[in-house]
Amino acid sequence: MKTRTRSRIATVGLVTAIAAVASGQSPAQPKVAPGPNEPDWAVVLRDRYGLSMFGDLLNPARENPAEVRALFRRAADGPVTYTPVIALGLETRNRGGWYRPAKDGPPTKTETWTYTFKNTTNDLATGDNLPPPLEEGAKLAFDPGDAPFGLWVSNDGLDDGGVFSEPTAVARVNKRLASQPYKAMIYPHRDKATGKVVPDSYIIGWEYSTNDDFQDVVCRVDNVVLLDSAASD
Repeated sequence: MKTRTRSRIATVGLVTAIAAVASGQSPAQPKVAPGPNEPDWAVVLRDRYGLSMFGDLLNPARENPAEVRALFRRAADGPVTYTPVIALGLETRNRGGWYRPAKDGPPTKTETWTYTFKNTTNDLATGDNLPPPLEEGAKLAFDPGDAPFGLWVSNDGLDDGGVFSEPTAVARVNKRLASQPYKAMIYPHRDKATGKVVPDSYIIGWEYSTNDDFQDVVCRVDNVVLLDSAASD
């Protein structure tokens, strides 16, 4: 009897834990896969930023991809900075930048940085090689003006047009990923030491393949406001 009671208690505890992890997950949200021999996205968020993978997610997936929060606007005078902070994707050249949204066809991309590097689990434990080293000519700051804009990343090993903060742009441009175009998970930037949210700063977990571990490229973007989908036009 005691064994059965313990078993029931353990089962209830497991269900409670699963429910807590799934808190905030919308029905359309893609399942996040474990990192292959890499830190899981949930662990990266928890250990580095004190964030919950679904509880703190600012752009949950929707049945209609056009309703996903995906665009930004500059928050104040001065440049926007877009910084790759962790590199766990392919070691072929990674690229990132910004774009002006377009209703039809591919958006016009502006590239700001590149790197050819892959962090290890030990790097995340020790802080070595963080952020990943950028290549010559890379820059982090840009001036998008006052109009809404999106962000993107790509990898040269995948000749597919890359992925965008807007799922609708991914669906238009990237035939390989069109069936699951939600490829950026956006969070507030929280200082884990203080527990306070850094104003006008966001963390983005990018997925540019099909396994959906969402930590191929982890970026921070500063001096921006994430727009509601209704305000993105």
